[in-house]
Amino acid sequence: MMRYWISTVFLIILSINLSQAQIEPVLRSRPEHDLRMLIVPFDPRIYYNDASPEMEKIYDKSHEELMNYFRVQWNRNMHMAFIDSCYTIDLLSDNTKEARDDIDGLYTCISYTMEDKMQNYPELEEEPNFFRSLFRSIFPKKEKKVEKIPWETRTEHGEIISNRQSSREKFAHIVFSNKNFLSDLAFRRNIDLFLFINYFEIRGDYSDPYASGQADLQRYFKVHFSIFDSYGDLVHGGYSHVEIPFYLYDREEIVNNYFPPAIRQIIYNIDFKY
Repeated sequence: MMRYWISTVFLIILSINLSQAQIEPVLRSRPEHDLRMLIVPFDPRIYYNDASPEMEKIYDKSHEELMNYFRVQWNRNMHMAFIDSCYTIDLLSDNTKEARDDIDGLYTCISYTMEDKMQNYPELEEEPNFFRSLFRSIFPKKEKKVEKIPWETRTEHGEIISNRQSSREKFAHIVFSNKNFLSDLAFRRNIDLFLFINYFEIRGDYSDPYASGQADLQRYFKVHFSIFDSYGDLVHGGYSHVEIPFYLYDREEIVNNYFPPAIRQIIYNIDFKY
């Protein structure tokens, strides 16, 4: 009889442990990774979409309402993309006073400048060639001296404009008026990395004068970003780039089909073994 009760109790304890083991992964509120990253959404003033007039008519929304839709959807998709890689801090959906003060403080001490974009990963590199390498070792390529001209950068109707230089290979970078702001914020919130979404733009590609018809015209969707470490030092800066049909005005389709590849281009540049 005693042996029966011991066996029964053992089976009950075993079943409880197994059920807890099955439930635990579902109830875990954060990944097991130690990396903590704060994602800063783009400033509502730094947004450009030349398809807005058509979209506003279709959805009967104002420019601000349409901008806010893309801002919220981009932020949501960004955090979902990192859910299995690191722990992210979401300032946009956090309605606490601390979060509002932090995001307002970040926007206040930021200014924008157009800089040469860094190479995103992974990008195809030229395969090594023995004879080319030998030639370059004997006749090294002379680097052209380029005079650095200070950017005259301004924002106009949500668009970042640089008077001095072409912005084709530039990205909208950010500089801080208070250099200690990031390090202080990182210490207070225990942050390892900052991911800033600097500029969100949907713009028609008018570079080809011979393009005609719906099949030839495209818009490019660019999201400019900067990644900083906890000391406030730049880790990476550039933009993700995706082409979308020129006459696509369906905002849900843009979010569902074109946000994911743009986000992946950003994720490739983050070292999760930080």
